[in-house]
Amino acid sequence: MTLDTNPMGEFFQRLGQRVVRTESTWWHEVQPHVFLSFPYYRLIQPAEGEIRALFREHRLRAIRYTTPLEGFGFFSTIEINDDTSYDISRIRKTEVRRAIRHGLRNFTVQLIDADLLFEQGLALNKDTADRQGRKTIYTDPDYWRRYCQAVNDTPAVTTWGAIREGQLASYMITVQFDGWSNWLLAHSLNSMLRLRPTNAVYYVACKHLLVDPGGYKICHGLGSLEEVPELDRFKRGMGIKLVPIKQRLAFSGAIRAAMALAPEPVLKVASRLFPRSYTVRKTAAMFRLYHRQSIELPPADEQAPPEEPQSPGEQDNE
Repeated sequence: MTLDTNPMGEFFQRLGQRVVRTESTWWHEVQPHVFLSFPYYRLIQPAEGEIRALFREHRLRAIRYTTPLEGFGFFSTIEINDDTSYDISRIRKTEVRRAIRHGLRNFTVQLIDADLLFEQGLALNKDTADRQGRKTIYTDPDYWRRYCQAVNDTPAVTTWGAIREGQLASYMITVQFDGWSNWLLAHSLNSMLRLRPTNAVYYVACKHLLVDPGGYKICHGLGSLEEVPELDRFKRGMGIKLVPIKQRLAFSGAIRAAMALAPEPVLKVASRLFPRSYTVRKTAAMFRLYHRQSIELPPADEQAPPEEPQSPGEQDNE
């Protein structure tokens, strides 16, 4: 497969990221000199020689990739929805069904173009960053302009939006590739969260992609390097499975040497001193998880996606 037939890679390249192909998979540059494998649902076990060549040829500081549970790495998840019968009746929790219906009453969910995304999306990016207590490149107007241009120039990339009286309240960006819909970005406006735009947009987009006309499996991305329990609960409630996998981190020799001078306790202190610094927090998380890597398997009862049972007799009264 060449880049011409890989719209996900084309999109990343239009953002200014380096995109390369090796024997096992594709890689994109998520931070300067840091590569992440993609598509994210593809679990790989590259040979050590392939990894060394990747570091050498591209002068990398680190790589991260998804690998099977029996591989070497730290325990993580991949977020998948492959329910071809997806419908509100398939949502297990009563309060989530109510939230979806509330959102659908308050918003029109539709595909939106890059112009609307550019004009109104920046405010949603800023609200989401404030809500999560961190800085993000998506609040930079110049980068956001480039991002929306890449959305416009890549036909396989689509944006779903929840709109109320002309105001964009929530959006989600996806790229269709290799029989999957890969979710790239999702942000929401703080002032309208109580009206449930995110539930509405998740539901309509998932139902369309899985069922009407259907044909796609959905990959919502990888488990975060940081703990995000509220976001995980939201995703499980909407029918997304957090499938256990491993991720592997590998660092350059220079970084490994530096890690000896910046042990985990120092990084924890740094992340507390600079809580809004995405770079510090991500680096601290990467170093911490690097030391947790092993070839061990999780207990058997943790190798299947956890269920959230519905109470007997629980009914949806709406």
